[in-house]
Amino acid sequence: MKKRFDFSTLARSKVTWAVVAEALILLVCLFVRPDFFKISYQPTTGMLYGNLIDIVNRSSEITIIAMGMTLVIALGGTDLSVGALVAVSGAIALKFLRWDVTIYNTPGDYTVYPFILVLFVPLIVCTLMGLFNGFLIAKGDIQPIIATLILMVCGRGIAQILTNGKQFTTQYSPFRVIGQGSLFFLPMPIIITAVVIALVVLFVRKTAFGTFVEAVGINRKASRLSGINAQMIIFIVFALTGFLSGISGLIYSSRIMSNDSNNAGLNFEMDAILAVVIGGTSMTGGKFSLLGTVLGSIIIRTIVTLVYYFGIASEATMAFKAVIIAVVIVLQSEPVRNYFAKRGKAKAMLANGGMRG
Repeated sequence: MKKRFDFSTLARSKVTWAVVAEALILLVCLFVRPDFFKISYQPTTGMLYGNLIDIVNRSSEITIIAMGMTLVIALGGTDLSVGALVAVSGAIALKFLRWDVTIYNTPGDYTVYPFILVLFVPLIVCTLMGLFNGFLIAKGDIQPIIATLILMVCGRGIAQILTNGKQFTTQYSPFRVIGQGSLFFLPMPIIITAVVIALVVLFVRKTAFGTFVEAVGINRKASRLSGINAQMIIFIVFALTGFLSGISGLIYSSRIMSNDSNNAGLNFEMDAILAVVIGGTSMTGGKFSLLGTVLGSIIIRTIVTLVYYFGIASEATMAFKAVIIAVVIVLQSEPVRNYFAKRGKAKAMLANGGMRG
């Protein structure tokens, strides 16, 4: 007998309502401004342009960070330091490109130190900072929100110290490619993000690591008794989040071709947490959805793009964004999901009764 489509199960999924929310936002765009969906090709840059491309492109930094934040929240914690690590990553990259602006006082298409150091040193430092967070949580048994608050507060100070309080700029072409280049007609940040998502999904879902994360998030003590090295899982998750924050920092600084220790990564931690929550991962830990997180990040950027595109006053941007996010979260709430699930089930039962009759 052919199995019938179960609407109630679909309606209870938070990911379903994330998709519905994004579809509704885009539907509003379609009715108000049909040209919102226009995509064009620019021969001079070899790239596709349009609002849909821009949404995915500009959500790259948050999406990459949110991949790590998903695992952190699945452990039952939060990482407030990711925005500061973005600033640290950009500061180190620009420091290696310019090093001493009193000697190399004119920004140009050059790098003082080998480009491989520009790329890898920021990632290594951010990974070590993530390990520091993991050490405080796993070994020191400090609550994640408190442990990561340390780097959130001092991270930007570290970035300022690294650059002597200066804002370096560069015109080095290979560095520009990271945030402004293209591949397969798409902006390079989209390609980098797609690769990061694929690798994280493979690591988490094609190995036992994802199951271990969920087990530790549900009950850390019980997971330890079952033979899982909970401390090692925490170390890996926070190190990975630091590493991903470093990648995001390289993209951000490449977009502006500068380090901006005061503003780089500002509020990224809040947007990353929102993306994870909108994507359906519970803040209490346990089960998580990487696909949902990607959708959550895209939803946040779609809202921002909609606000800018429709000329809403800048002072009202945050309020408008908050209202839409609140609606999305309400749609995903358990009472709403259960209501639609019950309605779908009732309709299915009536339909089956009518067919039997």
